[in-house]
Amino acid sequence: MLSALNRNLMKSVMLADGVFSLAAAALLFGLSGPIGTLVGPLATPAILNGFAAFFALWGAFHLAVGRQERPSPAAVRFAIAGDAAWIVGSIAVLVFAGNGLTVTGMGLIALAAVVVADVLLLKRIGLGRQRRAALA
Repeated sequence: MLSALNRNLMKSVMLADGVFSLAAAALLFGLSGPIGTLVGPLATPAILNGFAAFFALWGAFHLAVGRQERPSPAAVRFAIAGDAAWIVGSIAVLVFAGNGLTVTGMGLIALAAVVVADVLLLKRIGLGRQRRAALA
């Protein structure tokens, strides 16, 4: 199984990101009120529903790209740029709006940024492997 994952790293990462994003969308749509209370006063249901809509689109994009036999390098670079923007945005929220968040909210945002950074790195590794395989 690990050899299949290694051989298809890009597809696996894109599909996993898509599934996770859709699950996050469902969770935010379904529990925006309780999650907002947990995160802090800045996390209103309207803002969380906006993030849920974004996650639904982001997840659908990742699933569409991940289902391709060889994921489009341009689409993967777009996903990497989106991940980088998410990390920068998370840091900005923590620095400039941290007083509107609970300690739990700050921890969740920081944890999400670290996870997104890890996924970004896996996408970069997968893109490099895909490029080397195409040249071989």
